[in-house]
Amino acid sequence: MEEKLTLELLREVKALSRKWFIAFIVVLVMFFVSNLAWLYAWNLPAEETSTTEYDVQSEDNGNAIYNDDGKVNINGKSKSEEN
Repeated sequence: MEEKLTLELLREVKALSRKWFIAFIVVLVMFFVSNLAWLYAWNLPAEETSTTEYDVQSEDNGNAIYNDDGKVNINGKSKSEEN
């Protein structure tokens, strides 16, 4: 009788430990997949903004400003206004 109970408990423990081991393997695989996904996302090329440098000289050593519209303002006057 005790032997029968012992075998039944061992079978139950074996089945339960197999289920927990499979769950552990699934969680471990999910952990590595999520880390690889984050690594891939982290290393994607970022959008780079292009910067252009201009050397703008004013004729009277005033303030020369180049704006994004392609116009040069010198001392508050547009270069096209001077001409």
